[in-house]
Amino acid sequence: MKRLVCLVLMLALCVSVGVLAHAEDEPLVINGMANLYNQAPEADSEFWKYIQDEFNVIYNVDWVPSDTYQQKVDLLLTSDSMPDVMQLQNTTSPTIVKAFNDGTFWDLTDYLGDFSNYPNFRDYTNMAAWNLAKVNGRNYFIPRTRGNLDSCLFIRKDWLDMCNLEVPTTLEELREALKVIVASDCDGNGIDDTIGLTALSVYNYYLGAFDNREVTYTEDGTGIINRFLTPAYGDYVEYMASMYADGLISPEYPMIKGQQQEEMFLSGRSATFMKNAWHKYRCETELQKVQEGAEVALLTYLEGPNGYAHIYDLGFFGGMAISSKVPEEKMLKILDFFNATADQKYYNLLNYGIEGVHYTLVDGFPSLTEQGKLEVTNSFNAPFIFSTAEFAKVDSPLAPMSYNLETREKMKELYNLYDGAGGRVDKFNVLQSPSWSSFWSKTQEEFEAMEAAAVTGEISVDEFRAYQQSLLDDPEVIASFAEFKASYEDYFGD
Repeated sequence: MKRLVCLVLMLALCVSVGVLAHAEDEPLVINGMANLYNQAPEADSEFWKYIQDEFNVIYNVDWVPSDTYQQKVDLLLTSDSMPDVMQLQNTTSPTIVKAFNDGTFWDLTDYLGDFSNYPNFRDYTNMAAWNLAKVNGRNYFIPRTRGNLDSCLFIRKDWLDMCNLEVPTTLEELREALKVIVASDCDGNGIDDTIGLTALSVYNYYLGAFDNREVTYTEDGTGIINRFLTPAYGDYVEYMASMYADGLISPEYPMIKGQQQEEMFLSGRSATFMKNAWHKYRCETELQKVQEGAEVALLTYLEGPNGYAHIYDLGFFGGMAISSKVPEEKMLKILDFFNATADQKYYNLLNYGIEGVHYTLVDGFPSLTEQGKLEVTNSFNAPFIFSTAEFAKVDSPLAPMSYNLETREKMKELYNLYDGAGGRVDKFNVLQSPSWSSFWSKTQEEFEAMEAAAVTGEISVDEFRAYQQSLLDDPEVIASFAEFKASYEDYFGD
């Protein structure tokens, strides 16, 4: 009898342990949203299955095209259909700042603490970026950290050669080169249809040549003026107006979005294109299908009247925010998941796919297989947090190592700017002002219309400057001066 009782108890214990073990092994179900630049991984793909098995998750991602991504974010922020996690692209959009202040997302600051419970975040991500990603001194999302080398202006090197032109090094040289190119039928189609620029200050590349990437203080020194209302911004608009008057900017530029800009460049319509450096190899490959001998040069920076046109990354691009509607227990599991993916050992997996399937190592560098070339895109890693790599946005997974090493050396020119101090970040990508956010949410559309009118000659540049000046008298703008200065001291005071 005793033996029977013991046997029953043992069976019960085994069943209990089995149930508990099964419960612990239940996959974490995450509903997310991420930016789609081109092709997303298929839900039943070998890569996606591997990810879900490796991390024991069921990760359902709503992929939203990049051109409409911010609109979708803004829509969801006012709805009851928030996903568990959402990729955010910045910390300064008025709607996102309001969402942080309204408690739409979990405040992760106290949970992260000194990062001792999240060693991969601590050891393998850019810790400086965690500071720049704060809003009001708090971390509301997990920054997708990376190095400072990122995007620059692409220009058709073969067209420069065709016109016996050197690669531009200044804004004025760019203007003169584009004048020749757009008048020379470099694509050989017999039609006067070549465009110099399809977009203006993408990522504010050009603006740095006029404001030296420095902030502008009020006359009494007690506040900082938003870059859009500075004399330097008026100088930038004046330069673009002169480029437009010279026929170097597409008349439809306000309507030409990111994907269209790329299509126009890759089809041979446009002489320039702004993109992450790692796209250079892909762009050359695609252009050579259109025109034999096509080649791309990288304009990492251009010297201007008061500084350099260039892009120097903050060390992160947006991040993954967790909806406050997610229960605390699940939020902590999501944090654990992203901490796990940030392990350095997963960097190649999240950026190049499965070794032996999507890539092989050649000279120590991932080289995509034919399957990898079909499946690994720049949307591949969008829903994840992964370890920081200095050349993450420079190395192409399609290119041989020798090609990437040349691109690295070119992009490293940015380290030599400003007497070797390196490039300068666009500080308004992190500076916070509630008053400005409120003002800009009501004024941005009007401002952009006035800017476009000045560039296209519908109004004079002097009228645009007068418009800027009128906005400086707005009570919310006046209130923003001190807020921006306090924010500047929080982020950059040391």
